Amino acid sequence: MQTAQKISQMSCMEVWGGNIATDTSIDRPGLSCRVYSQSFGDGDAGGDVYYLSSCASGRLTRFLLADVCGHGQSAAAGATALRDLMRQNINRIRQTQLVQAVNRELAVADISGRFATALIGTWFTPTSEMVLSNAGHPIPMLYRAATDRWDVCEARPRKRVAMQNMPLGIDEQTGYSEYRIKLNPGDLLLSYTDALSESVDADGNHILTAGLRDVLESIRGIKPDGLIEELLKRLESACSGNLDRDDVTVMLFEATTRTVSLADSLMAPWRFLRNLFSDRVTIRGPQPSEIQASTPSETLSP
Repeated sequence: MQTAQKISQMSCMEVWGGNIATDTSIDRPGLSCRVYSQSFGDGDAGGDVYYLSSCASGRLTRFLLADVCGHGQSAAAGATALRDLMRQNINRIRQTQLVQAVNRELAVADISGRFATALIGTWFTPTSEMVLSNAGHPIPMLYRAATDRWDVCEARPRKRVAMQNMPLGIDEQTGYSEYRIKLNPGDLLLSYTDALSESVDADGNHILTAGLRDVLESIRGIKPDGLIEELLKRLESACSGNLDRDDVTVMLFEATTRTVSLADSLMAPWRFLRNLFSDRVTIRGPQPSEIQASTPSETLSP
């Protein structure tokens, strides 16, 4: 796996992302994010959709990782719908409103490949909390720096509710829950699409969530900026072709000590009002084949 990682910055009131190959690191207040995505068959576009957004003050960062049914161009319409909904809901505090809006949109949309699993997260810098909602997506992994251990990061509800947290686009009445985790500096949250958990071991058995956690646990002495490469390398070495059967996307988040600047705090009301009246949220994303090049991103048209 040969990549040219790109370092990027997000402005307040910006949405960044898409569904093309990329390897990009983005630094936000309290949170560093790396996004790696490789499309099926080395194509420019795929069925995995990733997005990051920033609120007016920079205190709130939201992400979405979705696996849309289909590959390549069959996922393009779904990717556009997801992008537009992120833009419209960028400043909503309750992310369940975003998840429900995305679900309703995809459920009624007459587009190919509208069904999607998704993991949506909202990071709030002042409390160092990540709020997660899972719509039938592979369970993320959590690393605690204090214990030097990886574990499965999932909610443990008191009771199960039927027809809840289903993949997006199946039933527009589906309800979605959320759960909170506090991240301390150095903690990591790993979100990924099912190409990783559906990889097989040397005996041809799917490793699933538990097996993926074991692979992560076996990786020692690797800094966060090298973790994704090492993880994918080990999955590929376990069985040739493991990551060649589907789109592959990984989003790695690391909690940091960076705070919101005073300038961003003071400018927040003006940015919010400007967006409210002029609809000027910046939408930006990687360019085709960026995974093999380090040229700067250009602004995407809404």
